[in-house]
Amino acid sequence: MLFVHRVKPQWRDRIPAVTHVDGTARVQTVHAETEPLVAEMLAEFERRTGLPVVVNTSLNTAGRPMVDTPREAMELFGSAPVDLLALGPFAVRRRAFGGDR
Repeated sequence: MLFVHRVKPQWRDRIPAVTHVDGTARVQTVHAETEPLVAEMLAEFERRTGLPVVVNTSLNTAGRPMVDTPREAMELFGSAPVDLLALGPFAVRRRAFGGDR
């Protein structure tokens, strides 16, 4: 994420979480040859949402250090308002209160 690129105006409202106030975004690309699992996840996300973009950020909560291990990720998932945790080839989903999603 070394480069900042302008987000096309027609995309700014569609991906506000990644668009800075000046209309730019820090872009990170994924190549299927080197990161097949991440590329597959992104393709499925696009298929379901119509958006080929996700936010890549550090995983931590206020006042705590960044998650560094799968165990720490599961501990954070258990105590933070996270709906889904992708951990390697697994997706851990929080059951919706009052029933299944």
